[in-house]
Amino acid sequence: MKTEEMNESSESPPPPSRTFSSLPYDIVLNCLARVSRYHYPTLSLVSKEFQSLIASRELYATRSRIGKTERFLYICLNLTKSNPKYRWFTLPPLPNEQKLLPVPLFTYHLNSSTVSSTGSEIYIIGGLVWGNRSKKVSMFDCRSHQTRILPKMRFPRASAAAHVIDGKIYVIGGGEIRGEVYDPMTQTWEPTLLTTPLDHTTQKVYDKHGVNICVVEIDNLLCQTFVFNGKLYWRHPRGDDFGWARVKGVEQELFRNHLSYVDKSGGGRRVTVWWKSVVVFGCQGLGYSTEFDTEIWCAEISFERRGLKELWGFVEWSRKVFTCKGCDSPTDFVMDSVLVTY
Repeated sequence: MKTEEMNESSESPPPPSRTFSSLPYDIVLNCLARVSRYHYPTLSLVSKEFQSLIASRELYATRSRIGKTERFLYICLNLTKSNPKYRWFTLPPLPNEQKLLPVPLFTYHLNSSTVSSTGSEIYIIGGLVWGNRSKKVSMFDCRSHQTRILPKMRFPRASAAAHVIDGKIYVIGGGEIRGEVYDPMTQTWEPTLLTTPLDHTTQKVYDKHGVNICVVEIDNLLCQTFVFNGKLYWRHPRGDDFGWARVKGVEQELFRNHLSYVDKSGGGRRVTVWWKSVVVFGCQGLGYSTEFDTEIWCAEISFERRGLKELWGFVEWSRKVFTCKGCDSPTDFVMDSVLVTY
């Protein structure tokens, strides 16, 4: 009798996948919906059932219903100057987990294309093909990691402005004065009378020289920020009388770094800034080294307005988020980025 009891007590508990499979489907969805998407790739390895659940539309509908959606930054990098090859990454919003994670099966990006998002879908719009503006449009689904080619635009465009209104994507400029709008429901392009690309839904715009400008809302005021000569500047979008001014307060922490790019963060009045550094390992011969690593760094900066002419920045966190072998990445290694919420 004691032997039987010992054998029963020594039995290992059932695996988590078997435990979950015994629960009602709605309870399993509710449990998974409360877990950060950052952990979904690991959870999908538990079993085929978990993999199917994590890719299901029901899971993300549940996340939305219970208010557990998250904003992830997706960013496209060019890490090789001699042979450009674009790679997409995502930056999780979790504290102390800010590191770039490669996005599988997402490699498409044309030079000078425009990136926009709605829900879990990222749209790559136009761009340059052999120096010519393109009508091409593609969509990447961040949940299923699948890319689809969409109907072409009415006009070819490069470095156009795009933003989302009521689930539709409005595209303006990029070498064509006539705007057009894409409806994901009907998958059709139609002309639009909209002529200005700047409102509260805009994530990024471009100036007349094609320079990337990040728009951020601070105290109900839209401010423009951009990187120039490695430093962070700002201005009121319609405040040309003030001109561009340096963001104050961040010089002591970031002044040694040649900033390359600025974009919105998922935390309201904040932006992320990006730069790189080259690490040299050992020397050979006449002091020359053949071993290098390129480190990609990122910092999140929150803003505070002080009067009409001053914008102060505060570094919330700053850390190395990715390392690649060699030092062949170009100075402007960030190709594009977009915030995705689902």
